[in-house]
Amino acid sequence: MYGQRSAMAKNLDRLAERHYSQVLITMAVRARILEALGFQWPVICAVGLCSAGVVIARGAVPGNDAASLARAMSQATGGVVQPEDIRWEPSRGALVDLISGRFALVLSSETRSAPRDVWRVRVRVTPEGHPLAVTEAHDLTQTPLGDDHALIVRGGHAAFATFAYGQEQSATALDLSGEGAQNSAKTTVERITSAITNVQQTGDVDGVGRIDVGFDSPGERVGLSLSEDVLAIDLGDAGGERHAMLDFGRADLTSAVLGMHAESARHLPKRLVFWAVDTVRAVPWIGPAPIAWLEERVFALRDSLKQATFHRTGTEDELADAAPPQVLQSDGNAIGDDGAWPPTTVPSIWKSAEAGEGVWKPYAPAWMRKIDSAPPAFFTTFVRPDDARPYAHVILVAMDTRQLDLDMEAGTEDPKPLTGQHGPGRLPRDPAVLTRVVAAFNGAFKTEHGTYGMMVHKRVLLPPQPNAATVIVLRDGRSGFGTWGPSPALDFKDIHDDDVMSFRQNLDPLVDGGEVNPTKRMLWGYTLPGSGMQTERSGLCVTRAGHLVYAWGDDVSATALGKAMRAGGCDYAMHLDMNPHHTGFLFATIHELKGHNYRSEALTPLMEMSTDRYIEYAAKDFFYVMVRDPTPPKIDGGAPWSADGGTQPAPAWSPGIWATTLDASAVTVVSIDADRARYRIVAGTDEPDSKTGSQPAYEVDEAEKKHVLMSVDLGVASEKRALGLVVAGKRVHPMQGEELHETAVLLVNKDGTLEITSLDSSDLSAPGIDATVLPAILHAGVIAPRADLPLSRKVSADHAALGVTTDGRVLVARGAVSSAEPLARALKAAGCTNAVLLDRGEQATAAVRRAGTASPPVARSRTSVLFVLGESMKPRSFHFTK
Repeated sequence: MYGQRSAMAKNLDRLAERHYSQVLITMAVRARILEALGFQWPVICAVGLCSAGVVIARGAVPGNDAASLARAMSQATGGVVQPEDIRWEPSRGALVDLISGRFALVLSSETRSAPRDVWRVRVRVTPEGHPLAVTEAHDLTQTPLGDDHALIVRGGHAAFATFAYGQEQSATALDLSGEGAQNSAKTTVERITSAITNVQQTGDVDGVGRIDVGFDSPGERVGLSLSEDVLAIDLGDAGGERHAMLDFGRADLTSAVLGMHAESARHLPKRLVFWAVDTVRAVPWIGPAPIAWLEERVFALRDSLKQATFHRTGTEDELADAAPPQVLQSDGNAIGDDGAWPPTTVPSIWKSAEAGEGVWKPYAPAWMRKIDSAPPAFFTTFVRPDDARPYAHVILVAMDTRQLDLDMEAGTEDPKPLTGQHGPGRLPRDPAVLTRVVAAFNGAFKTEHGTYGMMVHKRVLLPPQPNAATVIVLRDGRSGFGTWGPSPALDFKDIHDDDVMSFRQNLDPLVDGGEVNPTKRMLWGYTLPGSGMQTERSGLCVTRAGHLVYAWGDDVSATALGKAMRAGGCDYAMHLDMNPHHTGFLFATIHELKGHNYRSEALTPLMEMSTDRYIEYAAKDFFYVMVRDPTPPKIDGGAPWSADGGTQPAPAWSPGIWATTLDASAVTVVSIDADRARYRIVAGTDEPDSKTGSQPAYEVDEAEKKHVLMSVDLGVASEKRALGLVVAGKRVHPMQGEELHETAVLLVNKDGTLEITSLDSSDLSAPGIDATVLPAILHAGVIAPRADLPLSRKVSADHAALGVTTDGRVLVARGAVSSAEPLARALKAAGCTNAVLLDRGEQATAAVRRAGTASPPVARSRTSVLFVLGESMKPRSFHFTK
């Protein structure tokens, strides 16, 4: 009898699932065709209700012991469930539990040693509590690389933690009574479709509410304690314990905890056609392939109709006699202070250019935030790149990376993380970020369409895919574009893993080195091989000059999009998202979210998007662009940074030299941006005889004199203690000092970059270098013992020291101090790991002279001098290669 009942249940299961899937396919087919042709079909809602009402009779009949129940749940989840990992939700009444079933949360893994997911399982039980059948199971987390554990249930709430990469990554609280305010559905159709989705994903029309508490600094261990209103989190590591309390009513932490933040999940409504497609895709034995086949047929039909209509009613155009000349732009290494901005006009491939075609126009409305005296940060134009479709336009948005920083955020649904919580799907709420945002635009494909990698501020949602087109954001705000290597590890010259804060991938490069589709890819989007599907498409690139360009067209193939981006000067381009509603670009200025005190505007009315997308919530990942803040990080105990008086490196609207004062020690600190200066060391006329027979350089070259912004006095060597000195590759004094651990080398490389290194690790024979040995006062972040020794000086009581930060900024600290310790402490607080005292032994005056002030630099000095030469600011995006 038992065997007959199980066989009957399986047969019913197969029949019901087949019927359910056929209904959904029919719904999606009709919806996609009508959507493409511009019609609405309210009947689709009724079809969705019918499909959601199909009862799937399935599941195994367990025994009355915990082990048998765990085996039945293992069969339902397709994995391994241990008896100790079963947590019952509250009963909904004996009759409901008997007929419909009672929910339980369980931890299930593919194998006993694999990471576990939290599943919601429905079990029909008798009034006495004996299980009758496991009827359905839903994976609530779907994080194959994250091990969900510490599962607890109390009343209407549950909680668990997620462990990955050897550390505790997050804690999650679930509201088992439903999503409540987390469901953004407003209309009747939205409420119906969200209810169907909830049934499909959680087994309940009300769904499951979710609040994730992310750990910016993951811990080694975690403890969870659950009450009716609060989740207590104890996170521990070698540095100690951190404690947080999550208030369910506020959906937030009761008080701020360093390195922890709470984010409520959001169930965002979708347009009916996209909801129908996603619902069908979620049926396991259907997947995305049939939908791709459908989209290919529908968009091909639309394209044929559009071409026929144009040829019948439109104005024909002819291609130009010859291909337009290739647009060349500076690579940014020899530019003037204009930063190769704005871009040059894009010639048309057509004999008759449309009005405004290829001509860049500034976008700078009065309401949008901008840098005073700077040129417009955005320029827009359009091109017609498709030689078979003269009506197809691609809009280009050029972005000045000297003024703008790029960053990214994950959506509430995509990418689907393999560990921990989903993304917030909105702009960061940090006022320092939010009030600088000026634009936001769509990201890349859904996870199911390639599982392309994404990391946001060091949190990996999806691991990188080898050989995929990638955009990275570095710690210093620069952005890079290139193809990931053949392994998951980041392996590119001049880029360190620690410096990469975020990355996003998609497909192969659309343009590389100016070549469209260099890998000869056939699939651009989830379409059939050989498809050139005409639809909305978007892309992002770095130009040869180092600026960014976003591209969008509403009726283009991937090839046409690539041609448009190449014409716009792109050196490396990545295909972003595609299809209506998924693509969009917003300009915005946000003063305050409260009371909607912000303004946003779509790039074009053709984009099917709300103007609060990305500001409020977005289901998919996106990029955002901020006005760059060049101010150095604040020093604890220091006054706010201000632009240093005197001449600034070009462009004048963006200071590159800054100054502050530390009140406690009266030490003044000057900061020089890494990319705004190069350096030279010249000998003082009072330097002792070098005994080498060659005359050292006492001045910088005539061409360099025009670029001198600042000079810093170094003093001269004493006859008894001649610290080493090399000028323009010529050895003035032997490169020797005191004990190695007490001295360091201030080294100027041939390219003018400055670093602090040691005597035993420096290549002091390289041609064209400048170098001097100086007392070390800070080494590897530790203040050197000699920094505490008393200082004496015949000329002045002022002393100066120089340090270099990890991001390349050069800082000079000076003050009337009795020892170098206050200088070393100031430079350490400013982010330096190594620092030297600017004192070669004699006559060091700690003088800092600034061009454009009453004390300008002089060409020749009695003391040796470090000169700071101004460099024009270069665009801050680049094409990275191996």
